[in-house]
Amino acid sequence: MITFFVKKEKFIFNITLSQIMFKIIDRKIVYELNWNARQTHTNLAKKLRISKQVISYRIKQLEKKGVIKSYHAVIDWRKMGYNAIRIYIKWQDIDPNQEKEIYTEIQNDPLFMWSVRFEGEIDLAFYVWVKSIPEFSEKWFLFINKFKKFIFHYEIYESVDMVHYPWKFLIDKPKTEELIIGREREEKIDIIDYEILKQITRDGQISIIEIAKKINLTSKAALYRLRNLEKKRIILGYYALLDEKKLGCIFYKIDFYLRDLSRIKEMNEYAKQHPNVVYRMRTIGGPDLEIEVVVADAIEMKKIITEIRERFTGIIHHYRFHRFEHTIKQVYLPGEKA
Repeated sequence: MITFFVKKEKFIFNITLSQIMFKIIDRKIVYELNWNARQTHTNLAKKLRISKQVISYRIKQLEKKGVIKSYHAVIDWRKMGYNAIRIYIKWQDIDPNQEKEIYTEIQNDPLFMWSVRFEGEIDLAFYVWVKSIPEFSEKWFLFINKFKKFIFHYEIYESVDMVHYPWKFLIDKPKTEELIIGREREEKIDIIDYEILKQITRDGQISIIEIAKKINLTSKAALYRLRNLEKKRIILGYYALLDEKKLGCIFYKIDFYLRDLSRIKEMNEYAKQHPNVVYRMRTIGGPDLEIEVVVADAIEMKKIITEIRERFTGIIHHYRFHRFEHTIKQVYLPGEKA
């Protein structure tokens, strides 16, 4: 990252190259697509009061620069009959080559759906989607037996839900919306529905015509099934996957362990309203409040922690935080191989 120091009167402004290049209109576009990736360029142009040609050009530039990495559907795994198991690992007595070999195995193992390298008290985190605990335990014991000597400790939680928020810090007047995954009961789907889910999670902007071609349906039938998956709330929405580093930002996960849960609803609402909080999670066996924040640096992240501690004095027993280093593997649909 290139940094410019601009002197004006008595003040010095620390301005990064990414901040100079990232215009106000681009921030608005990214905000909109991150929350609704399937809205048309025409609708986006009307909403932002800019020509469709400018919108299309700016989006292509954002994709070219890697600010927008890809587009995907938001799928409720609970609606598909899956449970989500989250696992944290802290390594011991392991060199970088051995660690790299394990990550390669994780990439090739269909058990692991989403894996990320952390910096902090935890080195590795991953999600596993399973339909039964015996199914998970059989595969997990194979992994743990193979690599136990490198594991200092590990934590296993069952996810209750995950709440998505817009990246509110990108614009001046954001909406306080949310998408909640994991709270509803299973809905039956067939093979054709699953094929549609597969296409729409791989490319959240794929056209109905392309979906129809890929799975040998008429466009009318493909559209009907897609709308039905949305109506059943199996598909909750569509988002643009952003590269926070290209925005000059950092991703942190913050875990709070509470003395009691008397103000948990208030804390959840605080997370919903905070401009930098983009995810909130709840688990069985894990921290009482888990949030993910996108911030400029560690100073801003610690400022958020201080704000929460001051606002909820006497409630927080302790906390910890982890910085996202990089994603090792990401599969967007339960049951699909990478």
